[in-house]
Amino acid sequence: MKQSIVLIAMILVFILTGTAFADTIQAKPVTLSMDRLEGHMIRTDLEYKEGDKMRMTLYVPERFDAAAILSAKVGDVIVTDGEEIVVKSVEADGPDLLFNKGTENEMLFCDAGFDEFEHVEENDFVPWIRLGTMEQEILDYYPILDGIDPISGEILEEYRVYRGDRLKELLQNPDAVGFDCKNVDVVYDHSNQPVLILRYYSPAQ
Repeated sequence: MKQSIVLIAMILVFILTGTAFADTIQAKPVTLSMDRLEGHMIRTDLEYKEGDKMRMTLYVPERFDAAAILSAKVGDVIVTDGEEIVVKSVEADGPDLLFNKGTENEMLFCDAGFDEFEHVEENDFVPWIRLGTMEQEILDYYPILDGIDPISGEILEEYRVYRGDRLKELLQNPDAVGFDCKNVDVVYDHSNQPVLILRYYSPAQ
């Protein structure tokens, strides 16, 4: 009887000790403000709104502190893309780290520079954090560089250049490939107005 009690006590101590030393690793907080977008190239979904306006939804990539990812250990929890995933194994994959290899919760974290790592999913998809939305009038002078065919969605050998009036036509056209597919980057000025819209081909989107 005493041996059973001792064994149970040891198991409880082991569980509690392991829990006490487990860390929860979360993405770094977003520091970019919707009020100060000048000079930033930001992933932006564009959707047509009545009155020749467009709804702009801005996103920033999920980024993790490099030191936290490099020190992650079995038992820790990584919160990514809205999920809490327990680390079962850790393996170096060149300069990157592979967690839970061969399982449904496999996670590849790659060096994103600036002492940050990013969670790279299938087809090079990276989880995005919604920064906010705003609506603006579609102005004729917007310069757009388009790297995909607006109807077929296939990659173009050279970027096509057009202006806001053509953008408005494409946003209104139900047969055209949308600009809300996570492969549109927008550079903003001091008034949060676009100074360049770039859409590139991405098989992941």
